[in-house]
Amino acid sequence: MIPAPDARLRFDPARLGLRPAPRAFFRRETVEVARSLIGSWFARRRRGRWYGGRIVETEAYIGQADAAAHSWKGRRTARVEPMYRDGGTLYVFFVYGMHYCANVVTRGPGDPQAVLLRAAEPPDGAPLRLLAGPARLCAALGVTKAASGLDLVEGEEYRIFLARGTRPRIAVSPRIGVDYAGEAAAWPLRFFDEESAAVSVRPRR
Repeated sequence: MIPAPDARLRFDPARLGLRPAPRAFFRRETVEVARSLIGSWFARRRRGRWYGGRIVETEAYIGQADAAAHSWKGRRTARVEPMYRDGGTLYVFFVYGMHYCANVVTRGPGDPQAVLLRAAEPPDGAPLRLLAGPARLCAALGVTKAASGLDLVEGEEYRIFLARGTRPRIAVSPRIGVDYAGEAAAWPLRFFDEESAAVSVRPRR
């Protein structure tokens, strides 16, 4: 059975002035998408209501030349297959035998790149760090491997909503937990809202 989202994550996209992201948003360069996702909302619909949070932290994974990406050197397994679909596909994987992680596929079909959603701020009234980390984000929203391959543009259950107005101030650092990836581990492909307390990990000063 697919878990229900935490009731405290309910929000109204229309009331917040949000609009669904179009396909063209996801087909851009992966780093550009990773930066643009900061300040947007990741949402799941259940029984006609939306649940989600404002994205405050992402990581870019730039495909076959990226040793930290699941598609490195053209790896193509049943798990990784959603990365080869069109931009705007949801890719969910299971890690450490206990956690799910949600990714937004970028670029066009056959170019396996994606952006990991590392953290989000919940709606007002929910604990600030409820979604602070990729595993927490999926657990609170009830995202499981069953969602992998779903369409964020034309599907019914998941969406990325874009916000209007001032963009957050974005900081950059190397990605987290990819020490196995050689020189790719140092690439500056993690982006986060510098002013958000919901970011999972902050670089040491």
